[in-house]
Amino acid sequence: MSTATDPAVRDFLRMADDSIVAVLPYALSVAARLAIADECADSARNVKDLARVLNVAPGALERLLRALAGCGFFSEDDEGRFALTELGQLLLSDSPVSMRETLSNIDSYRAWLGAVETISTGRPAFDTEFGTKFFAHKEGDDQVGAAFDQRMQERASRLYGGLATLSTWQGVHRVLDVGGGKGAVLTSVLRANPHLDGILFDRPAVLERTEKTGFLTPLRDRCTTASGDFFQELPTGADAHLLCSVLHDWDDHEAIEILSRSREALAAEGRVLICEMILPESGDPHPARWSDLGMMVVLGGRERTLAQYRTLLRPAGLEMSNVTALTGSYFSVIEARAVQA
Repeated sequence: MSTATDPAVRDFLRMADDSIVAVLPYALSVAARLAIADECADSARNVKDLARVLNVAPGALERLLRALAGCGFFSEDDEGRFALTELGQLLLSDSPVSMRETLSNIDSYRAWLGAVETISTGRPAFDTEFGTKFFAHKEGDDQVGAAFDQRMQERASRLYGGLATLSTWQGVHRVLDVGGGKGAVLTSVLRANPHLDGILFDRPAVLERTEKTGFLTPLRDRCTTASGDFFQELPTGADAHLLCSVLHDWDDHEAIEILSRSREALAAEGRVLICEMILPESGDPHPARWSDLGMMVVLGGRERTLAQYRTLLRPAGLEMSNVTALTGSYFSVIEARAVQA
């Protein structure tokens, strides 16, 4: 038997589907979708009143809240009232640290139900479970697409700390954020670097939703948008291309195509900045290993080692020039430049 020392692993091996590892994601998903935290944001609430507002069964709600209180998301006082904790701020709709849309998402769980097919065939189980590919699913339903946009915004604020203050921006004039979604990363970079201009590039439907939110309005004098397909063509005029969690969505052939379009559009002496988790060359534990499995099952993509990124860059006419680990993050920024003839 494995001698795994991680307490979460030991708990799962002992309790299996009754363990916190197995149940917590679903419990948080239910709490997020019911917007329980929003109802407890201002004051402690008793279960009966809270259940009436949420239109749920009081007994079931109490059991859910007590389980989540045991994990630190809520607190319970002597009168049986539940209040939101600092950790529980993650469940709020309007919190700067919100993960509500991320925790509400059940698409990946559905894909994992068919993951045996992925291991058997190498093809993403998502395609079979949903009858279409991942991004086609987001394009086909505006509400689904908007939820994905929000999850990517939550991800940006949570995972890319330190990106906006990298010294590499000092030598850049205009940055193209490739597949930048609602522009959360680009706006943070522009705010931290007043000398920069930016272009937000994504699919037409994504930018249409972004324009309606007004998210980019405060930086409109320095930020434009451009829509299209990054497998076909990217806008010219930028001396830095930023790709945050883009390449891991795609297999090697597709990733090379994206990088090739980037090199073709990149200004002379420009740089490509790839923000991704990097798989260790050794077998050491790392969050990228779990993300790698998720990419395989849901999208058909993958996480990669540094050596594998070098292999991707060469056929696209690029070469790695620098790697910077982001502070307080599992992510790194790989800097690449065009190969000089």
